[in-house]
Amino acid sequence: MALQFDLTLPRRDFTLRAEGEFGRGITGIFGHSGAGKTSLFHMLCGLELPERGFIRLNGRILTDRERKIQVPVHKRRIGVVFQDKRLFPHMTVRENLLFGTKYLKERRVSLDDAVDLLELAPLLDSYPREISGGEEQRTAIGRALLTSPELLLLDEPFSGVDNSRRIALLPYLKRLRDGLDIPMLVISHDLPDIQKLTSTVYLMEKGRCIGHGDVFDLFDSRGETLSRSGIVNTFRVTETEETAPGHYLCAVAESPTARLRVPFPPERNGSLTLPPREVALARTRIENISIQNQFAGRIRKIIPLGNRLFCRIEGELPLTAEITPEAAEDLDLKEGSRVYCLFKAHALNG
Repeated sequence: MALQFDLTLPRRDFTLRAEGEFGRGITGIFGHSGAGKTSLFHMLCGLELPERGFIRLNGRILTDRERKIQVPVHKRRIGVVFQDKRLFPHMTVRENLLFGTKYLKERRVSLDDAVDLLELAPLLDSYPREISGGEEQRTAIGRALLTSPELLLLDEPFSGVDNSRRIALLPYLKRLRDGLDIPMLVISHDLPDIQKLTSTVYLMEKGRCIGHGDVFDLFDSRGETLSRSGIVNTFRVTETEETAPGHYLCAVAESPTARLRVPFPPERNGSLTLPPREVALARTRIENISIQNQFAGRIRKIIPLGNRLFCRIEGELPLTAEITPEAAEDLDLKEGSRVYCLFKAHALNG
């Protein structure tokens, strides 16, 4: 898949100038309120015309102002999930799911596949008013999937969803990521939520892209923006073993040898997050201590931000730690220093 765009659109406070090229997988479109994310979303799905520019998807021109081409929304082959779901209240879940399929010549995703993937079977005969917000969101995602899209756009999928529903929704989005060959753009103002799905971000600020790539690779140049946004370490769980009641040992994709100790059973192929401020550093392994998550590594990069230092560490488990300059001085920490990273099991979140 290749999505390419170069767009200009005047807004009240700024002129949006966005360009980019995305391939397969998931990309998070991140920026704070007013950054231009929604305007970009509307142009990509065909709801708004740019003043200048073009959009191409897999070689097909969707928008080209110079050539006066604007493919209508229903012909773009883009599945769209809006922030407010936009389900038809007079239709059942089944009827909502099938609404976008009437004009399809072929289906890439069947109704049964979408229902199984999103666990919608018990809801098919219910109306939107009879189901929860999270179930509405899953129905909206299913409806978008059934349009056989070449690209899936999700606008603030966690907006208005409380923490328990957010936790419940994440596994379904991960199933889409891992089980379907449909690229996704996830627009959000919450960076940790994006990081639970992907490490690739497109950073927007005042209508401009200020960075595109791996979130931690962007930290060198955009550390202030990212640190203020609540950046987290993320680990994908591949195996979990219960070692004692309430104690679990997890294998992670980021390291073939590392095992994380956690106080809850994570979902297989789920993600664990760890804030950098929860990572302590030591020059040697600490014995006789209750903190059992200890991983050796070497400081690759130290990034000063205000009165804090962010240390990028390579080793048994790639990590970013947040420490004070005083701590770095006391421990004589420099780029290249060997360290041990310590963090409590309870600091990890699903």
